Amino acid sequence: MFKLTKIFALTLLASLLLIAVLNSGMIYLKAQNQATVVILDSIGGTTEPAAGTHTFPAGTVVELRATPIDGFVFFYWIIATDEGLLVTENPTTITVNAGVTYAVEAVFQPLQVPPGGTIPTDMATAAIVIVLSAAGGTTSPSPGAYALANAEQLRLTAIPDNGWQFSHWVISGFPIEGAHGEFPFDPTPTDNPYTVDHGYGNTYNYQAVFTPIGGATPTPPGATPTPGPIAGLSTETAIIIVLVVVIIIILIAFGVYAARRRK
Repeated sequence: MFKLTKIFALTLLASLLLIAVLNSGMIYLKAQNQATVVILDSIGGTTEPAAGTHTFPAGTVVELRATPIDGFVFFYWIIATDEGLLVTENPTTITVNAGVTYAVEAVFQPLQVPPGGTIPTDMATAAIVIVLSAAGGTTSPSPGAYALANAEQLRLTAIPDNGWQFSHWVISGFPIEGAHGEFPFDPTPTDNPYTVDHGYGNTYNYQAVFTPIGGATPTPPGATPTPGPIAGLSTETAIIIVLVVVIIIILIAFGVYAARRRK
């Protein structure tokens, strides 16, 4: 009887251990087939899904939607994983992968009163202008987010610091095509001041680019680069070096030719 009881107890214990091992394996496999999306708290607005930790089956298309509160405007989504960082518009979607953790944050900007105006009552049709800060100078109006009922009244002026010069503006936003006024759109204009005239109900970022006086001026994206000096040398020095090399090649060729004639 004692042996039967012992055998039964050992069998029961082995069964419980087997169930525990199988259950932990199933939990592990389930975790391996899921993705974790951690949505961080945001100042200036709410998000959908709400802030918190969410799990989704691998391959799920997760829609992210940010809604600013009064006095704020949406700026961008930041989506971070072990593989890198993504900055994107609103709303946006991500297709989650198994075993990956996504850290997500909606960034909002507080609205400032535009020069000579007031914040529009109808934000759905307002022109949102976000002036970004830049190295080497500042702007008028100062960097910040502005909502305008009439964007044509806003003139951006780039003000370089001592030792710096204005190069061009970089304009970005969503959508970038077909919404920036009724004329051909240049994303890197050189006008200073620059008159803002983009589509209403859209958001655009404006950043002034400054360069050191006497330094190389960066070529705006899409423009044809201007041939410059070689390896940081001045154009005159580069020409002299090229001429010397050509002369040496001619002298070597002449020497080889003369040696063959003497044979």
